[in-house]
Amino acid sequence: MRDPMTMKGMPEAVRLIRETIAQGRTITVIGDYDVDGMTSSTILYHALTRAGASVHVRIPDRVEDGYGMRPYMVEDCVRRGDGLIITCDNGIREFEAAETAVRLGIPLIITDHHAIAQEDGEEKLPAANVVVNPHQKTDPYGFSDLCGAGVAYQTARALMQAVGMPEDPDWIGYAALGTVCDVMKLIGENRKIVYQGLRRFNAHPPASIQALMRQGSSEKLDVYAFGFIIGPMINSGGRLDSQQNYISVMLSQDPVKAETAAKKLYELNRERQKLTDEGVEKAMAVYAAQEDQTVQVIHLPELHESLAGLVAGKIREKYCKPVFVLTGTGSEVKGSGRSIPAYDMFAEMNAVQDCFSRYGGHPMAAGLSMEESRIGELRERLNANSRLTEEDLRPVVMIDMAMPLHYANAHTADIVAQLEPFGTGNADPMFADKGLELQRVRWMGTRKKAANLFFYKDGEIYETVTFRIEALHECIAEAASEAVWERLFFDGTLEKPVKIDICYHVGWNVYRGRMRLQINVSHMRPSVEK
Repeated sequence: MRDPMTMKGMPEAVRLIRETIAQGRTITVIGDYDVDGMTSSTILYHALTRAGASVHVRIPDRVEDGYGMRPYMVEDCVRRGDGLIITCDNGIREFEAAETAVRLGIPLIITDHHAIAQEDGEEKLPAANVVVNPHQKTDPYGFSDLCGAGVAYQTARALMQAVGMPEDPDWIGYAALGTVCDVMKLIGENRKIVYQGLRRFNAHPPASIQALMRQGSSEKLDVYAFGFIIGPMINSGGRLDSQQNYISVMLSQDPVKAETAAKKLYELNRERQKLTDEGVEKAMAVYAAQEDQTVQVIHLPELHESLAGLVAGKIREKYCKPVFVLTGTGSEVKGSGRSIPAYDMFAEMNAVQDCFSRYGGHPMAAGLSMEESRIGELRERLNANSRLTEEDLRPVVMIDMAMPLHYANAHTADIVAQLEPFGTGNADPMFADKGLELQRVRWMGTRKKAANLFFYKDGEIYETVTFRIEALHECIAEAASEAVWERLFFDGTLEKPVKIDICYHVGWNVYRGRMRLQINVSHMRPSVEK
């Protein structure tokens, strides 16, 4: 890891923190309600406490407060007599709140990783005492892709260096969780953080993580477990409840409270899944009425605003178009966007920024607030400005190697494992094989959300697994018929094999302490082989 003191603003931030501690005044950390914000807040709380500070953590409520630091939060800190505010995973665009801090005379340190606003080609920073964000143009640090928890982790390391104390080995585990769940590129320092963080949490998981692992039936932590089991449960607290109820559990690590909280988060996540599925159905109905539009702006007034991003992601994935999903009515319309590689969503929003009362994001995702009366205008202007071509909207799967399933063996899985952890920017190697005969399917679970697929080729039977049931449906219906799919879905049988091509990953699956080779089919199509 780079020396955290080389990050722009870090020496000044550490000095201001130490001065506040010496004065005996409370430091308030203002985080965010997603996993990155929760882990950032946890790291800073423990580092500040270890350095001798009295610390208060505030996690904004997604519905009541919205994202980021608000002026009234600053006023609350002043009324309480706090001596310093530190943001994490937010703050870089909170100009009004920063001006309130200046006016009321309370020092402010912003630690963030989001894109910095531009004005006349120059960076526009809030009026904070110190800004720590590796995206600053003149930052000599050399790695700008840290998430909020990554920046908080380096801030914690810098503070420990200054006070001559060792860092807590759990901090890098929290930084790893935030990095994975904020979908950061797993290259450079991020890969180091995730690699070491997973090692730490697998060896010594904190009570809160242990409890979530039990609820999610996860025996081993990896990128998948972070991103699709642990992360969604933590996020559900911010989507359907208030994360202020759960941050105290992460800070205290009380085993009894952790178990109670984990059970609640598990149930909230199940409810979130149900509501998301319902929202996707409604969004698909709206999409069908405006299918010709390249940029989809879908208004679902009754959808819970916390689910907008999830629904947008599902629609984007299905139709390979940039999607905005808006919720609410009147002046309280809020929304989230999810994009495709060829469409820089944040840049396109900058071109129509007068439509929004608030907005922010990056090329692949964004959030916004606006007046309901301007939704039609937004839809028209985004589509008028769009330069997307049919080629841009065609889903493409990039493979690393065409490799017959015969080579998807234990030796290959061992080689692949050396490249872990996988994620954005360091993808799990994708292999492909053609002309496989699908013989039968063994469904998993009562909801049939996963299945074992049994293929025949060159005298061998290969057992694989897939979680892409909708893709399997489309493939079978196109290669054979809808009736063939209905029978397959009913009992897993086929009257005659269906020939398909697949893309797949090779790895090890650990279940109840037993390692088993797993061939995971991610994409499929009717075979092009004659």
